[in-house]
Amino acid sequence: MANGQGYGGTGGYGAPPQSPHGQAPYGQNPYAQDRQARNPYAQPVPPQAYPPPQAYPPPQAYPPQHPQPAAAPPPGGFPGPAPRRNRFAVLLQFLLQWIYAPLWVLGLVLLFVVLIFADYSGGGPSSDGWLKVNRSFIPPRRLRAELTGRPEHWERYVTPVLARRIAAAEASYAAGGGEVRPDLGRVVGVRLAERLYRGLGAAGVVRLAERYGWHGVASGSDTGHVLLARHFPAPVILNAPSPQDPPAAPGTPWGPQAVRFAPLLPFVLLLQIVYVPVYGLLTCWVSRPEPDYWDRWGARWTVGPRAFYAEFTNSPAAWDRHIRRILKRDTDRPRPTTTRTPDGTLVHRIHLKRATYRGAGAHHALRIAADQGWTLDPAYTPDPTNSLRLSRPLQP
Repeated sequence: MANGQGYGGTGGYGAPPQSPHGQAPYGQNPYAQDRQARNPYAQPVPPQAYPPPQAYPPPQAYPPQHPQPAAAPPPGGFPGPAPRRNRFAVLLQFLLQWIYAPLWVLGLVLLFVVLIFADYSGGGPSSDGWLKVNRSFIPPRRLRAELTGRPEHWERYVTPVLARRIAAAEASYAAGGGEVRPDLGRVVGVRLAERLYRGLGAAGVVRLAERYGWHGVASGSDTGHVLLARHFPAPVILNAPSPQDPPAAPGTPWGPQAVRFAPLLPFVLLLQIVYVPVYGLLTCWVSRPEPDYWDRWGARWTVGPRAFYAEFTNSPAAWDRHIRRILKRDTDRPRPTTTRTPDGTLVHRIHLKRATYRGAGAHHALRIAADQGWTLDPAYTPDPTNSLRLSRPLQP
């Protein structure tokens, strides 16, 4: 046929049908042709050399995860704030303390009265914590810090407390207190209980103390307190006469001091048994700015039995015997106060008070002590009107 649909023609019934989308007949995969032949832009790709596969380390066997305890503070470090107390318990203690604190004090007074009239052998608890009512007392100024637990509130509370403790410790150093070091300097310390800085932590207290020139000290196993210290260098000795110098004039700091009226001394000796304890009980609550207040008060209002005859007669020989007797007593003590110097030498230290040499003078006492090997202690600033501190190598 002319239309190509006849028998035997190319487009007849005996030939496979043509695909409308291309020249490939049905029954054949048109995508099986060579892609390079179908894509005129295809270029032959040269073979590429790939790097060998990287060798990775074998997987590690991780231990099972368990909650780890809190890391201990580094050596020389100080712990942070302690856990807060329960607010209800704090409020309950604050309300009840106004009842049990007076009863506690009254009970202690009655206990002491009973012990005075009873045959007390001296036994009892090893700790005196039950005597200190203030340990369980919450001042109103601390109540807010206990309830809120904020560090700024605790800092506002503990700052004046720390300032008072530091001022008292430095005043104690000025009065001759402190521990003597081998370099002849002295160290004074302050100890604060945890109840005073619970929400601030020992680290916060040390930070506050550094403003005053103090530093923290490791407290070891005593985790309930923070220890602070300050080191003072050895003082420069000035205006100290030599034992070989001429005697000091009366009325000068190193010379003889005025003694009391002799006829009054017997009454002072007898009445001091009564008025000394009464005065102490009536003024025990008073805060004294001078740590050696009682030594100075006693030198004015009391007289010792050993110094009675020397002051009553005001004889140079009597004062000489009294000074030598006190020197011998302090030298022969079974447990003397000693300090080891950097070269390993043990130094023996004694403290002569004003009542020992009042009528003879500090210079005369220094001359007597020099005959026995004593010299002025270089760790203390001389204060001849109140006391005389001496030292010498400890004799075996």
